Amino acid sequence: MAGWDLDPQGISGVLKTTGEFAGKIETHTKAYGEHLQSAATSAGTIAAEGEARGGGKGEKPGGGLVALALSQFSEHTINDLKFIAMRAGKSLNGAVDATTAYTKGDLEMAAESQRKALGAVDVDPTKPGVQER
Repeated sequence: MAGWDLDPQGISGVLKTTGEFAGKIETHTKAYGEHLQSAATSAGTIAAEGEARGGGKGEKPGGGLVALALSQFSEHTINDLKFIAMRAGKSLNGAVDATTAYTKGDLEMAAESQRKALGAVDVDPTKPGVQER
């Protein structure tokens, strides 16, 4: 990696800004879930006049077709959101590790840190702990 010419102060500034935006991913993910749930709850159901699922008159019906569709959509997109957060974290940590190694003059470790940061992200929800390769 003799061709490296890094500006550690510039990298620090970029990492700070990027880290602040990446930190907002969790907030947006939580809001995403809340908005989907609200939309599913507000969508209502198809029922005969005066009928409600789950009991007598006046009770709020359970989720309908729109709620089901939103639930399925959420199930299919949740891993995408996890991937985005994990990919951002892995990239940021890799950049920090590579820059730290570079400033210490350890170009091999810098290259290794960069290689690890570019590795695959595993979002398998059945695996415990930190999920990365």
